[in-house]
Amino acid sequence: MIAEKGVWTIVEAAKILHEKNLPVEFHFVGKWSDITEDMFFHAMKEFHLEDVCFAHGGKYGKEKDEFWAAADVFVFPTFYHNECFPLVLLEAMQHHLPCISTTEGGIPGIIDDKETGFLIEKHDFHTLADKLEYFIEHPEESKRMGENGYRKFHDKFTLRKFEESMVYILNDCLKG
Repeated sequence: MIAEKGVWTIVEAAKILHEKNLPVEFHFVGKWSDITEDMFFHAMKEFHLEDVCFAHGGKYGKEKDEFWAAADVFVFPTFYHNECFPLVLLEAMQHHLPCISTTEGGIPGIIDDKETGFLIEKHDFHTLADKLEYFIEHPEESKRMGENGYRKFHDKFTLRKFEESMVYILNDCLKG
């Protein structure tokens, strides 16, 4: 639970969707960090989001898999200063989930905007809320983007694909 990973951006989007009485739940999974459990739950109470936003702490293995299986969309509006190639997006794609994230670091190489999910500007909770509302209103698009992401994961991001790319690069370097 790191602020730079977009936690408060998600909370702001949750407020918008909750005020519209849309059927949403936000489940935050991650170790407590610069956002503490007390800070988070105090904010949920202050914003009247106790029945919409839930934090579960760090989850691993089967427990984490249960969250992936229950999710409809994965949201990662990061502006983390050291973000490079967040593997959590690959995990989401592996679980057939459309992703909403930012253009930070290598994320545009992972998410194809409007094909495997949406790319939004950093801190833009209004657009995040709009994209989530779009998925609510167009579940077939959510499913389509999730399936596209799953295919992209298998086409480009499996361990085997990584190994093949490394061999290609190394062979290319040896030729040069």
